Amino acid sequence: MIRKCAGIVLMGLALSVHAQTEQATPPADEQAASPALQEINALGEVAMQTGLQAIQESGGLYPFAIIGRTDGQTQLVGYQGDPALRPPAEEWGEALFLRLREMAAGDDTIKVAALVRLHNVPAKEEGEPPIPGLWVLVDHRDERAWVLFMPFLPNEDTGKRTPGEVIYYATDQPLFPVGD
Repeated sequence: MIRKCAGIVLMGLALSVHAQTEQATPPADEQAASPALQEINALGEVAMQTGLQAIQESGGLYPFAIIGRTDGQTQLVGYQGDPALRPPAEEWGEALFLRLREMAAGDDTIKVAALVRLHNVPAKEEGEPPIPGLWVLVDHRDERAWVLFMPFLPNEDTGKRTPGEVIYYATDQPLFPVGD
């Protein structure tokens, strides 16, 4: 799975960041975006597209991250160990979050990072099943962290789930040290 993700990420990252910035939709009250917010939008869009491609090709997603550096280079961070010993996705997602925080604190060349995983949001109505979706945490050294969540909503016509509108919200769980 990680090999598939790596290949997909490389294809996705080959796209021009400027083109991605134009396609990304910033949070509603951030239309006149700062350069840092534009970089968040660009990496968030690449991360979201990469996650969706992985789901379409393999039917699932194992958490991964994309790091953007000050020199314009990007790096994929994913599980590198023995597939037979791979931890459950939730456990790996938590470990990856902590690893990204550690990397961001110790490496000034990292300016933006995105963590991608599947996530279930509790339903509003009691007894209803949770709403699955693609969850992307994007943080920048010079901007607050944002979460992009694309719910997978039931499609009554096909009986399958289809991607809904992306929801943006600020989060208080940054990858970069507070004050940077």
